[in-house]
Amino acid sequence: MKNRRMAGFAAMSIAAIVSSFVWVAAASSDQSLKKGINDKTHYMAYYFYTTRRCMTCKTIEQFAQEAIKENFKDDLKSGKLQWQALNVDMPKNKHFIKDFQLYTKSVIVAEYNNGKPVRWENLSDVWQLSRDKQKFIRYVARETQHFMEKK
Repeated sequence: MKNRRMAGFAAMSIAAIVSSFVWVAAASSDQSLKKGINDKTHYMAYYFYTTRRCMTCKTIEQFAQEAIKENFKDDLKSGKLQWQALNVDMPKNKHFIKDFQLYTKSVIVAEYNNGKPVRWENLSDVWQLSRDKQKFIRYVARETQHFMEKK
């Protein structure tokens, strides 16, 4: 009985230590994300959604993320481009509805300079292309590339 309690205590202690490391790592990555946004011009690829989502909404997020992560590996690694999926039903994200004139779930590419968005584009064809993965991924990759090349 005493050995079981000791083993349980040890397991809980290890779990607490491990979870504290995870929180520290997450906080560190949040700081580096904020630092990158504030220090230079860079781009964000977003998928904005609400709490209630249909299968197509989930597919759009999956395809958009794949398009960005597979076609912009170097830009993601360097911090020139970042990907985020955000729920606009959360209070801290509601401002994006006005910022990017959102009216439905959307894929947005935005340019930031010194932490502020200077221009953005809604990739609205994602809805029409959501049933064709290859066309969808080509569209998002092409439009993101064109957006990043414009000045």
